[in-house]
Amino acid sequence: MAKQRQLIEHSDFERMRVFHQPISVFLNGELMGSNILIQSHDSEIVIDSNGEKYSKETCQFLRTR
Repeated sequence: MAKQRQLIEHSDFERMRVFHQPISVFLNGELMGSNILIQSHDSEIVIDSNGEKYSKETCQFLRTR
């Protein structure tokens, strides 16, 4: 079974962006998207490769490995 690791630190998000690693995004326990590639991020928002924006405050970001 695949392990999931939550992205918390700026460096976690940056690593996923630089190495084009897919992530999953959850909001209130509901899957909002999977196999998402991060285009950019800052301290508040993650923007995926389709331009969709996700709040770091309200969403949970997981990497599957």
